[in-house]
Amino acid sequence: MNKLLTIGIAGGLVYGVYKLIEMKSTSGKIVSSLSNPRIHKVDLSGIAFRTEIKIQNPTQSSITVTKPVVTLSTNGNPITNSNPESKTITIKPLATTSLGTIELTLPWTTLLGYASGIKFKDVVAAFKQKDMKAVGAGLNIPIEMKYSLYANNIFYESAPQKIM
Repeated sequence: MNKLLTIGIAGGLVYGVYKLIEMKSTSGKIVSSLSNPRIHKVDLSGIAFRTEIKIQNPTQSSITVTKPVVTLSTNGNPITNSNPESKTITIKPLATTSLGTIELTLPWTTLLGYASGIKFKDVVAAFKQKDMKAVGAGLNIPIEMKYSLYANNIFYESAPQKIM
């Protein structure tokens, strides 16, 4: 009985190590990216940013990812982030999946704390023409967006992508 227990424990450990290696290699092969990060809306409350995140699974195994947390930052300093959720999404083998639209709103009071050299004339003119890129250029604030998620229980954080 003692020998049987030892063999069972050893077999369980070998199987567990095999599954961990498989999960690590699968999660290392996924390709994820911000899809269409943009200024969505400018109004009196602030600036709303939107993005989608695409996950490509080129492997033969399904993977599970958590809902990503998107972070806006300026010069590497975080300004705000989306609410973390413990929602998981299964990505089928050999498939590309969009994880939905994530929106972040920055109030003007927060933005003015980071501003240096705002061109108010340019911002007002761009706001009237509804030219969102010109509004961002007039603010003269470097805004980056990045996201983090767990793929097969392994943490992944993207490189920051400049928005404005």
